[in-house]
Amino acid sequence: MPLQNAQTLSGDESLVLPEFDQPPADPLEVLGQWIASAENRGVREPRAATLATTDGATVSSRTILVKEISEGRILFGTHVRSRKGRDLNGVPHASLTFYWRETLQQMNVSGPVSQLTDDESDILFAGRTREARAAAVVSRQSQPLADELELRRGVTDLLATREEIARPPGWAGFSLAPELLEFWHGRADRMHRRLSYAASSTGWTVTRLQP
Repeated sequence: MPLQNAQTLSGDESLVLPEFDQPPADPLEVLGQWIASAENRGVREPRAATLATTDGATVSSRTILVKEISEGRILFGTHVRSRKGRDLNGVPHASLTFYWRETLQQMNVSGPVSQLTDDESDILFAGRTREARAAAVVSRQSQPLADELELRRGVTDLLATREEIARPPGWAGFSLAPELLEFWHGRADRMHRRLSYAASSTGWTVTRLQP
């Protein structure tokens, strides 16, 4: 099917983004500002991001929820035996891409990934909804599914107990430490604005990039 008439870049390109002309020294400041602004503007699911990982031979990607940005780290959680969990155990490096259609903004962040401590993972898990915690306990993420009704029944039964739902041993929090970040704002005439930050031994190197 021809794609030349597919609608693209339909969001708001009129945002005032002074960071492109006067970049702050710390890109995580920009990252936090963009997410806060997206939430205030009513962007749908501003903390959803595409996480790309590799096992060293093939690359896989999926959309995850970024739970927290704290102390220079981007935090998320998953089952350690899921595909992304196995990838990160073998090749502890990943890339995250946020894209907001409403505001034509994109952020790409890449860097090394490390598993959080048990205490940190407990705190991250406790921040999930009760339903999400129950699903994480019952599901064996990425394993073959034999009976969906049985799986749902297990979640329903666990929720019915009203007991505290603790983090299962196979679930952990992960931390991505940004080493390379790019902030992008799209324009209909394709003269997109791009701002790149690369970590160095002395801080951050900031570069404006051509579209």
